[in-house]
Amino acid sequence: MDPELELKELLEKATANFVAQKSANEALQTKFDAVSSQQSKLVADFEKLRESGDSVKAAKLADTITELQSEMSDLRAKYKNPSAVIDTKAEREVFENTAKTAVGLWLKCKNNGSNPDLFKFVSDDAAEQFKALNITNAAQGGLAVAEVLSRDVIEYAREYSPILNYIGRKPEMTRDYRELVLVSYPSVQEGIENVAGTAIAETSTLEYKEVRSRTFKVNAKPRITDEAMYAPDINVYAGLVRLLGRELAIYTAAQVLYGNGTGKNARGILSSNRINITNLTGESFKPTLAPNPANARDADFYPVKATGVAGSLGVDDKSIVDFVIDVTNALPTEHLNGAAWYMNRKTRGRFEKVRDGENRPLFRMSYIDGVGMMTMNGFPVIIDDTLPDVATDSTFAMFGRLDRAFALNDGDIDKMLLDPYTVDGCTLIKTDKEYFEIVGQSDALLVLCATVNGPA
Repeated sequence: MDPELELKELLEKATANFVAQKSANEALQTKFDAVSSQQSKLVADFEKLRESGDSVKAAKLADTITELQSEMSDLRAKYKNPSAVIDTKAEREVFENTAKTAVGLWLKCKNNGSNPDLFKFVSDDAAEQFKALNITNAAQGGLAVAEVLSRDVIEYAREYSPILNYIGRKPEMTRDYRELVLVSYPSVQEGIENVAGTAIAETSTLEYKEVRSRTFKVNAKPRITDEAMYAPDINVYAGLVRLLGRELAIYTAAQVLYGNGTGKNARGILSSNRINITNLTGESFKPTLAPNPANARDADFYPVKATGVAGSLGVDDKSIVDFVIDVTNALPTEHLNGAAWYMNRKTRGRFEKVRDGENRPLFRMSYIDGVGMMTMNGFPVIIDDTLPDVATDSTFAMFGRLDRAFALNDGDIDKMLLDPYTVDGCTLIKTDKEYFEIVGQSDALLVLCATVNGPA
Protein backbone atom coordinates (compact mmCIF):
# COMPACT_ATOMS: atom_id res chain seq x y z
CA MET A 1 0.00 0.00 0.00
CA ASP A 2 1.09 3.56 -0.71
CA PRO A 3 2.74 4.86 2.54
CA GLU A 4 0.89 8.18 2.33
CA LEU A 5 -2.44 6.45 1.83
CA GLU A 6 -1.74 4.06 4.71
CA LEU A 7 -0.80 7.00 6.95
CA LYS A 8 -4.01 8.79 6.02
CA GLU A 9 -6.12 5.73 6.88
CA LEU A 10 -4.38 5.33 10.23
CA LEU A 11 -4.92 8.95 11.17
CA GLU A 12 -8.57 8.92 10.05
CA LYS A 13 -9.17 5.89 12.24
CA ALA A 14 -7.39 7.53 15.16
CA THR A 15 -9.46 10.69 14.71
CA ALA A 16 -12.69 8.66 14.66
CA ASN A 17 -11.60 6.91 17.84
CA PHE A 18 -10.84 10.29 19.36
CA VAL A 19 -14.36 11.60 18.69
CA ALA A 20 -16.02 8.43 19.99
CA GLN A 21 -13.97 8.33 23.18
CA LYS A 22 -14.47 12.05 23.82
CA SER A 23 -18.25 11.54 23.66
CA ALA A 24 -18.05 8.51 25.97
CA ASN A 25 -15.92 10.48 28.42
CA GLU A 26 -18.45 13.30 28.59
CA ALA A 27 -21.23 10.84 29.46
CA LEU A 28 -19.04 9.20 32.12
CA GLN A 29 -18.12 12.57 33.62
CA THR A 30 -21.78 13.55 33.95
CA LYS A 31 -22.57 10.32 35.78
CA PHE A 32 -19.43 10.62 37.92
CA ASP A 33 -20.34 14.16 38.99
CA ALA A 34 -23.79 12.99 40.07
CA VAL A 35 -22.38 10.09 42.14
CA SER A 36 -19.69 12.35 43.62
CA SER A 37 -22.32 14.88 44.71
CA GLN A 38 -24.36 12.12 46.33
CA GLN A 39 -21.27 10.81 48.12
CA SER A 40 -20.38 14.25 49.49
CA LYS A 41 -23.90 14.65 50.89
CA LEU A 42 -23.77 11.23 52.57
CA VAL A 43 -20.37 11.99 54.11
CA ALA A 44 -21.83 15.19 55.61
CA ASP A 45 -24.77 13.16 57.00
CA PHE A 46 -22.30 10.61 58.40
CA GLU A 47 -20.44 13.37 60.27
CA LYS A 48 -23.69 14.55 61.86
CA LEU A 49 -24.67 11.02 62.94
CA ARG A 50 -21.24 10.38 64.41
CA GLU A 51 -21.34 13.65 66.36
CA SER A 52 -24.82 12.81 67.67
CA GLY A 53 -23.61 9.40 68.89
CA ASP A 54 -25.93 7.33 66.66
CA SER A 55 -23.28 4.71 65.83
CA VAL A 56 -25.75 2.16 64.41
CA LYS A 57 -27.05 4.48 61.68
CA ALA A 58 -23.52 5.81 61.12
CA ALA A 59 -22.23 2.27 60.49
CA LYS A 60 -25.02 1.59 57.95
CA LEU A 61 -24.33 4.89 56.21
CA ALA A 62 -20.60 4.05 56.10
CA ASP A 63 -21.39 0.93 54.06
CA THR A 64 -23.42 3.00 51.60
CA ILE A 65 -20.58 5.51 51.26
CA THR A 66 -18.10 2.68 50.59
CA GLU A 67 -20.38 1.34 47.83
CA LEU A 68 -20.53 4.81 46.23
CA GLN A 69 -16.74 5.08 46.38
CA SER A 70 -16.49 1.75 44.53
CA GLU A 71 -18.93 3.01 41.91
CA MET A 72 -16.84 6.19 41.49
CA SER A 73 -13.73 4.05 41.08
CA ASP A 74 -15.42 1.97 38.37
CA LEU A 75 -16.50 5.10 36.50
CA ARG A 76 -13.02 6.67 36.62
CA ALA A 77 -11.46 3.37 35.49
CA LYS A 78 -13.56 3.53 32.30
CA TYR A 79 -12.40 7.07 31.56
CA LYS A 80 -9.66 7.24 28.91
CA ASN A 81 -7.71 10.05 27.31
CA PRO A 82 -9.21 10.45 23.83
CA SER A 83 -5.96 9.88 21.95
CA ALA A 84 -5.09 6.91 24.21
CA VAL A 85 -7.58 4.81 22.23
CA ILE A 86 -5.04 4.45 19.42
CA ASP A 87 -4.91 0.70 19.50
CA THR A 88 -2.14 -0.40 17.15
CA LYS A 89 1.61 0.03 17.24
CA ALA A 90 1.55 1.69 13.81
CA GLU A 91 -0.95 4.32 14.99
CA ARG A 92 1.10 5.07 18.10
CA GLU A 93 4.25 5.51 16.02
CA VAL A 94 2.45 7.93 13.71
CA PHE A 95 1.38 10.13 16.60
CA GLU A 96 4.74 9.92 18.36
CA ASN A 97 6.65 10.93 15.24
CA THR A 98 4.20 13.74 14.56
CA ALA A 99 4.44 14.88 18.16
CA LYS A 100 8.22 14.95 18.14
CA THR A 101 8.31 16.89 14.88
CA ALA A 102 5.76 19.41 16.13
CA VAL A 103 7.47 19.87 19.50
CA GLY A 104 10.80 20.43 17.80
CA LEU A 105 9.19 23.05 15.57
CA TRP A 106 7.51 24.65 18.60
CA LEU A 107 10.77 25.01 20.49
CA LYS A 108 12.69 26.40 17.53
CA CYS A 109 9.99 28.85 16.54
CA LYS A 110 11.16 32.13 18.11
CA ASN A 111 8.34 34.25 16.77
CA ASN A 112 5.47 32.45 18.50
CA GLY A 113 5.58 34.63 21.62
CA SER A 114 1.91 35.51 21.24
CA ASN A 115 1.00 31.82 21.42
CA PRO A 116 3.44 30.29 23.91
CA ASP A 117 1.08 27.53 25.02
CA LEU A 118 1.88 24.17 23.39
CA PHE A 119 -1.70 23.25 22.58
CA LYS A 120 -2.38 26.66 21.04
CA PHE A 121 0.82 26.52 19.07
CA VAL A 122 -0.04 23.15 17.57
CA SER A 123 -3.54 24.35 16.75
CA ASP A 124 -2.51 27.71 15.25
CA ASP A 125 1.10 27.51 14.09
CA ALA A 126 1.78 23.82 13.42
CA ALA A 127 -1.37 23.06 11.47
CA GLU A 128 0.74 22.21 8.41
CA GLN A 129 2.36 19.37 10.31
CA PHE A 130 -1.01 17.74 10.82
CA LYS A 131 -2.50 18.80 7.50
CA ALA A 132 0.26 16.79 5.84
CA LEU A 133 -0.93 13.80 7.86
CA ASN A 134 -4.54 14.41 6.83
CA ILE A 135 -5.79 15.31 10.31
CA THR A 136 -8.80 17.51 9.60
CA ASN A 137 -8.82 19.20 13.00
CA ALA A 138 -5.43 20.49 14.12
CA ALA A 139 -6.70 20.79 17.70
CA GLN A 140 -7.05 17.00 17.83
CA GLY A 141 -3.45 16.77 16.73
CA GLY A 142 -2.58 19.17 19.54
CA LEU A 143 -4.15 16.83 22.07
CA ALA A 144 -2.10 13.96 20.65
CA VAL A 145 1.11 15.98 21.01
CA ALA A 146 0.28 17.00 24.56
CA GLU A 147 -0.49 13.41 25.56
CA VAL A 148 2.68 11.99 24.00
CA LEU A 149 4.81 14.68 25.63
CA SER A 150 3.14 14.34 29.02
CA ARG A 151 3.36 10.54 28.95
CA ASP A 152 7.03 10.50 27.96
CA VAL A 153 7.91 13.03 30.67
CA ILE A 154 6.08 11.05 33.37
CA GLU A 155 7.59 7.75 32.19
CA TYR A 156 11.06 9.27 32.38
CA ALA A 157 10.28 10.63 35.85
CA ARG A 158 9.18 7.20 37.06
CA GLU A 159 12.36 5.60 35.74
CA TYR A 160 14.42 8.22 37.55
CA SER A 161 12.66 7.72 40.91
CA PRO A 162 11.60 4.14 41.77
CA ILE A 163 9.27 5.34 44.55
CA LEU A 164 7.01 6.94 41.92
CA ASN A 165 6.74 3.54 40.25
CA TYR A 166 5.49 1.74 43.34
CA ILE A 167 2.99 4.14 44.92
CA GLY A 168 -0.66 3.56 44.12
CA ARG A 169 -2.92 5.32 41.63
CA LYS A 170 -6.49 6.17 42.61
CA PRO A 171 -8.30 7.42 39.48
CA GLU A 172 -11.50 8.28 41.36
CA MET A 173 -9.72 10.69 43.74
CA THR A 174 -10.76 14.34 43.40
CA ARG A 175 -9.91 17.64 45.10
CA ASP A 176 -12.10 16.96 48.15
CA TYR A 177 -12.11 13.15 48.19
CA ARG A 178 -12.85 11.31 51.45
CA GLU A 179 -12.62 7.70 52.58
CA LEU A 180 -13.76 5.95 55.74
CA VAL A 181 -11.29 3.72 57.61
CA LEU A 182 -12.33 1.03 60.09
CA VAL A 183 -10.60 1.48 63.48
CA SER A 184 -12.69 -0.74 65.77
CA TYR A 185 -14.57 -4.02 65.25
CA PRO A 186 -17.93 -4.66 66.96
CA SER A 187 -17.56 -6.44 70.31
CA VAL A 188 -19.35 -9.61 71.46
CA GLN A 189 -20.16 -10.92 74.92
CA GLU A 190 -21.21 -14.12 76.64
CA GLY A 191 -24.87 -14.90 76.20
CA ILE A 192 -27.02 -14.93 79.34
CA GLU A 193 -30.62 -15.85 80.04
CA ASN A 194 -32.90 -12.85 79.88
CA VAL A 195 -34.77 -13.26 83.14
CA ALA A 196 -36.64 -10.70 85.18
CA GLY A 197 -34.32 -8.20 86.81
CA THR A 198 -31.39 -8.98 84.50
CA ALA A 199 -30.22 -6.22 82.16
CA ILE A 200 -28.24 -7.25 79.08
CA ALA A 201 -25.47 -4.76 78.38
CA GLU A 202 -25.08 -3.34 74.88
CA THR A 203 -22.02 -4.29 72.85
CA SER A 204 -19.91 -1.78 70.95
CA THR A 205 -20.41 -1.24 67.22
CA LEU A 206 -18.12 -0.62 64.27
CA GLU A 207 -16.15 2.63 64.48
CA TYR A 208 -14.81 4.55 61.48
CA LYS A 209 -12.43 7.46 60.99
CA GLU A 210 -12.12 9.62 57.91
CA VAL A 211 -9.14 10.38 55.69
CA ARG A 212 -9.13 13.13 53.05
CA SER A 213 -7.22 13.89 49.89
CA ARG A 214 -4.89 16.88 49.57
CA THR A 215 -3.71 18.87 46.57
CA PHE A 216 -0.05 19.59 45.83
CA LYS A 217 1.63 21.20 42.83
CA VAL A 218 4.85 20.58 40.94
CA ASN A 219 6.54 23.38 39.01
CA ALA A 220 9.61 22.99 36.79
CA LYS A 221 11.51 25.53 34.66
CA PRO A 222 14.43 23.86 32.84
CA ARG A 223 16.49 25.90 30.36
CA ILE A 224 17.39 25.08 26.78
CA THR A 225 20.11 27.26 25.27
CA ASP A 226 19.64 28.97 21.93
CA GLU A 227 22.58 26.98 20.56
CA ALA A 228 20.86 23.71 21.43
CA MET A 229 17.56 24.86 19.99
CA TYR A 230 19.01 25.78 16.62
CA ALA A 231 21.53 22.97 16.28
CA PRO A 232 20.18 20.53 13.68
CA ASP A 233 22.13 17.58 15.10
CA ILE A 234 20.55 17.78 18.59
CA ASN A 235 17.34 15.96 19.46
CA VAL A 236 15.50 18.80 21.20
CA TYR A 237 12.51 16.65 22.07
CA ALA A 238 14.64 14.05 23.86
CA GLY A 239 16.42 16.82 25.72
CA LEU A 240 13.14 18.37 26.79
CA VAL A 241 11.79 15.05 28.07
CA ARG A 242 15.01 14.38 29.96
CA LEU A 243 15.12 17.81 31.58
CA LEU A 244 11.46 17.93 32.56
CA GLY A 245 11.36 14.28 33.61
CA ARG A 246 14.37 14.65 35.88
CA GLU A 247 13.05 17.80 37.57
CA LEU A 248 9.56 16.37 37.99
CA ALA A 249 10.96 13.12 39.41
CA ILE A 250 13.18 14.84 41.96
CA TYR A 251 10.50 17.21 43.19
CA THR A 252 7.55 14.79 43.10
CA ALA A 253 9.51 12.04 44.88
CA ALA A 254 10.56 14.58 47.53
CA GLN A 255 6.90 15.58 47.98
CA VAL A 256 5.72 11.97 48.22
CA LEU A 257 8.35 11.17 50.85
CA TYR A 258 8.96 14.44 52.72
CA GLY A 259 6.26 17.01 51.81
CA ASN A 260 5.41 19.01 54.95
CA GLY A 261 1.69 19.43 54.20
CA THR A 262 1.74 23.24 54.20
CA GLY A 263 0.73 25.47 51.27
CA LYS A 264 0.84 23.48 48.04
CA ASN A 265 2.91 20.64 49.54
CA ALA A 266 1.95 16.99 49.91
CA ARG A 267 1.80 15.18 53.25
CA GLY A 268 4.87 13.02 52.70
CA ILE A 269 5.02 9.38 53.82
CA LEU A 270 8.03 10.06 56.07
CA SER A 271 6.97 13.55 57.21
CA SER A 272 5.57 14.51 60.62
CA ASN A 273 2.11 14.46 58.98
CA ARG A 274 2.40 10.66 58.62
CA ILE A 275 4.99 9.60 61.22
CA ASN A 276 5.01 10.33 64.96
CA ILE A 277 7.64 8.49 67.02
CA THR A 278 7.25 10.39 70.29
CA ASN A 279 8.32 7.92 72.96
CA LEU A 280 5.37 6.06 74.57
CA THR A 281 2.66 8.25 73.03
CA GLY A 282 3.53 8.51 69.30
CA GLU A 283 0.67 7.74 66.89
CA SER A 284 2.96 5.47 64.85
CA PHE A 285 3.36 3.11 67.81
CA LYS A 286 -0.40 2.59 68.24
CA PRO A 287 -2.35 -0.39 66.78
CA THR A 288 -4.42 -0.09 63.62
CA LEU A 289 -7.48 -1.54 65.35
CA ALA A 290 -8.36 -1.34 69.04
CA PRO A 291 -11.36 -2.33 71.20
CA ASN A 292 -11.52 1.32 72.23
CA PRO A 293 -11.35 3.46 69.06
CA ALA A 294 -9.60 6.22 71.01
CA ASN A 295 -6.59 3.91 71.39
CA ALA A 296 -6.29 3.14 67.66
CA ARG A 297 -3.70 4.84 65.48
CA ASP A 298 -4.80 7.98 63.65
CA ALA A 299 -5.82 6.79 60.17
CA ASP A 300 -3.46 9.33 58.54
CA PHE A 301 -0.36 7.90 60.25
CA TYR A 302 1.80 4.90 59.32
CA PRO A 303 3.02 2.30 61.86
CA VAL A 304 6.71 2.34 62.79
CA LYS A 305 8.94 -0.59 63.72
CA ALA A 306 11.88 0.57 65.86
CA THR A 307 15.32 -1.10 65.81
CA GLY A 308 15.70 -0.43 69.53
CA VAL A 309 19.14 1.08 68.94
CA ALA A 310 19.69 4.78 68.21
CA GLY A 311 21.29 5.26 64.79
CA SER A 312 21.86 1.57 64.09
CA LEU A 313 20.18 -1.53 62.67
CA GLY A 314 21.00 -3.48 65.83
CA VAL A 315 23.63 -4.17 68.46
CA ASP A 316 25.08 -7.09 66.49
CA ASP A 317 24.44 -9.25 63.40
CA LYS A 318 22.09 -11.60 65.28
CA SER A 319 19.89 -8.73 66.46
CA ILE A 320 19.73 -7.39 62.88
CA VAL A 321 18.53 -10.78 61.60
CA ASP A 322 15.95 -10.94 64.39
CA PHE A 323 14.77 -7.42 63.46
CA VAL A 324 14.25 -8.43 59.80
CA ILE A 325 12.22 -11.46 60.90
CA ASP A 326 10.15 -9.36 63.32
CA VAL A 327 9.38 -6.79 60.62
CA THR A 328 8.15 -9.34 58.10
CA ASN A 329 5.97 -11.00 60.75
CA ALA A 330 4.55 -7.63 61.86
CA LEU A 331 3.05 -6.87 58.44
CA PRO A 332 -0.57 -8.13 58.19
CA THR A 333 -0.84 -11.34 56.18
CA GLU A 334 -3.16 -9.75 53.62
CA HIS A 335 -0.35 -7.40 52.56
CA LEU A 336 2.53 -9.92 52.35
CA ASN A 337 1.81 -10.95 48.76
CA GLY A 338 3.67 -8.37 46.67
CA ALA A 339 5.44 -6.76 49.64
CA ALA A 340 8.96 -5.35 49.24
CA TRP A 341 11.71 -3.55 51.15
CA TYR A 342 12.49 0.06 50.19
CA MET A 343 15.83 1.61 51.14
CA ASN A 344 18.81 3.47 49.70
CA ARG A 345 22.00 1.81 48.46
CA LYS A 346 24.01 2.63 51.61
CA THR A 347 21.41 0.99 53.83
CA ARG A 348 21.33 -2.09 51.64
CA GLY A 349 25.12 -2.21 51.95
CA ARG A 350 24.80 -2.40 55.73
CA PHE A 351 22.43 -5.38 55.44
CA GLU A 352 24.76 -7.04 52.91
CA LYS A 353 27.57 -7.03 55.48
CA VAL A 354 25.56 -9.06 58.00
CA ARG A 355 27.30 -12.45 58.45
CA ASP A 356 26.85 -15.69 60.35
CA GLY A 357 29.32 -17.34 62.73
CA GLU A 358 31.28 -18.72 59.79
CA ASN A 359 31.67 -15.24 58.27
CA ARG A 360 29.23 -16.03 55.43
CA PRO A 361 26.76 -13.39 54.15
CA LEU A 362 23.21 -13.92 55.35
CA PHE A 363 21.39 -11.71 52.84
CA ARG A 364 23.44 -12.63 49.73
CA MET A 365 24.35 -15.92 48.14
CA SER A 366 28.02 -14.93 48.23
CA TYR A 367 30.29 -11.92 47.93
CA ILE A 368 31.50 -13.22 44.57
CA ASP A 369 28.14 -13.12 42.80
CA GLY A 370 27.86 -9.34 42.71
CA VAL A 371 24.90 -7.27 43.85
CA GLY A 372 22.09 -8.25 41.47
CA MET A 373 18.55 -8.33 42.84
CA MET A 374 18.85 -8.71 46.59
CA THR A 375 16.12 -10.24 48.73
CA MET A 376 15.65 -10.22 52.50
CA ASN A 377 13.65 -12.96 54.13
CA GLY A 378 12.23 -13.81 50.71
CA PHE A 379 11.09 -10.30 49.75
CA PRO A 380 12.77 -8.10 47.07
CA VAL A 381 14.76 -4.99 47.99
CA ILE A 382 13.90 -1.87 45.97
CA ILE A 383 16.64 0.75 45.86
CA ASP A 384 15.74 4.45 45.94
CA ASP A 385 18.60 6.77 46.84
CA THR A 386 16.21 9.55 47.89
CA LEU A 387 15.42 7.58 51.06
CA PRO A 388 17.28 8.55 54.29
CA ASP A 389 20.50 7.01 55.61
CA VAL A 390 20.58 5.11 58.88
CA ALA A 391 20.94 7.71 61.65
CA THR A 392 19.48 8.43 65.08
CA ASP A 393 15.67 8.51 64.82
CA SER A 394 15.82 8.34 61.00
CA THR A 395 13.12 6.49 59.08
CA PHE A 396 15.68 4.69 56.94
CA ALA A 397 13.54 2.06 55.20
CA MET A 398 10.02 0.79 54.55
CA PHE A 399 8.50 -2.67 54.15
CA GLY A 400 5.14 -3.60 52.68
CA ARG A 401 2.84 -2.59 49.82
CA LEU A 402 3.41 1.04 48.83
CA ASP A 403 0.69 0.79 46.20
CA ARG A 404 -1.88 0.13 48.92
CA ALA A 405 -0.49 2.53 51.50
CA PHE A 406 -0.28 5.77 49.49
CA ALA A 407 -2.05 6.95 46.34
CA LEU A 408 -1.80 9.78 43.83
CA ASN A 409 -4.05 11.02 41.06
CA ASP A 410 -3.52 13.69 38.42
CA GLY A 411 -5.11 17.00 39.38
CA ASP A 412 -6.93 19.57 37.28
CA ILE A 413 -3.86 21.64 36.34
CA ASP A 414 -1.45 20.31 33.70
CA LYS A 415 0.07 22.98 31.45
CA MET A 416 3.29 23.84 29.68
CA LEU A 417 4.51 27.27 28.50
CA LEU A 418 7.44 28.47 26.43
CA ASP A 419 9.32 31.55 27.69
CA PRO A 420 12.13 32.79 25.40
CA TYR A 421 12.33 36.22 27.04
CA THR A 422 13.08 35.98 30.78
CA VAL A 423 16.64 34.62 30.47
CA ASP A 424 18.89 35.90 27.69
CA GLY A 425 20.26 33.21 25.41
CA CYS A 426 17.90 30.55 26.80
CA THR A 427 14.32 29.37 26.51
CA LEU A 428 12.58 28.42 29.75
CA ILE A 429 10.18 25.49 29.51
CA LYS A 430 7.67 26.17 32.28
CA THR A 431 5.48 23.31 33.41
CA ASP A 432 2.85 23.26 36.15
CA LYS A 433 1.27 20.01 37.28
CA GLU A 434 -1.20 19.33 40.06
CA TYR A 435 -1.65 16.10 41.99
CA PHE A 436 -4.09 14.78 44.58
CA GLU A 437 -2.69 12.54 47.34
CA ILE A 438 -4.24 10.44 50.09
CA VAL A 439 -3.20 7.79 52.59
CA GLY A 440 -4.50 4.35 51.67
CA GLN A 441 -4.43 1.32 53.98
CA SER A 442 -1.92 2.62 56.50
CA ASP A 443 -1.21 -0.87 57.88
CA ALA A 444 -0.01 -1.99 54.42
CA LEU A 445 3.35 -0.29 55.10
CA LEU A 446 5.78 -0.55 58.02
CA VAL A 447 8.29 2.29 58.37
CA LEU A 448 11.61 1.24 59.95
CA CYS A 449 13.25 3.67 62.35
CA ALA A 450 16.66 3.59 64.07
CA THR A 451 15.36 4.72 67.47
CA VAL A 452 15.09 3.61 71.07
CA ASN A 453 11.58 5.09 71.28
CA GLY A 454 8.62 2.75 71.42
CA PRO A 455 5.02 2.22 72.55
CA ALA A 456 3.85 2.50 76.13
